[in-house]
Amino acid sequence: MQERAIEEVKLAIKPFYQNRDIDKDEYKEILRKAVQKVCHSKSGEINPVKVGNLVKAYVDKYKHARKHKKDEDLGQEADDMKISDSP
Repeated sequence: MQERAIEEVKLAIKPFYQNRDIDKDEYKEILRKAVQKVCHSKSGEINPVKVGNLVKAYVDKYKHARKHKKDEDLGQEADDMKISDSP
């Protein structure tokens, strides 16, 4: 069952990776989390539509987190510049 879950998740995540929506580390992390979630589901079935929705949700989450982290880093750099410019 786990092998089938891995294949379904890989099929769903591949377009996001090819479009560079996620990087290699995010790909691995999403793959690991999604497979674990699919394998431990109560129904025991592997529905490709549901797997696709799960992967899309993870991709959106990681993209948002990366953007938010980048904004924080830019804000921190601006604060550092203010401190270093002070006499």
